[in-house]
Amino acid sequence: MAQGKGKFGAAKKSAGSQKKKAVKQKKKTSKGWKTHAAKGRKAHVAKAEQATSEAINRKNEALVSARALSAGDKFFLSDIKDSGKKELAEQNEAKTKKENKSTKVSDRLKDQLRKLGREV
Repeated sequence: MAQGKGKFGAAKKSAGSQKKKAVKQKKKTSKGWKTHAAKGRKAHVAKAEQATSEAINRKNEALVSARALSAGDKFFLSDIKDSGKKELAEQNEAKTKKENKSTKVSDRLKDQLRKLGREV
């Protein structure tokens, strides 16, 4: 009887059998649609679309967080809270800017005449 602690595991598989297994797995159909990464012009268009949708999502998130903050409830997500505060500040600034502008036609015409240098 042999001395020592020689351990015998399962026999190693040959390279041919491993390759055959990989090919078999590759041929196996997977569920769903086959998708391929876009190349060239289409890749550029896809990146532009993705950037656009990300910008829209950021804007929507800011609007929703501003609405949630203005409701007056406690809000715990600090990053969304910050974007909401910023959006609220922008909305208030736009509102006051609009309120301060002259709304009557005669006032606007007088402003334009003053800009041209004519005194009214």
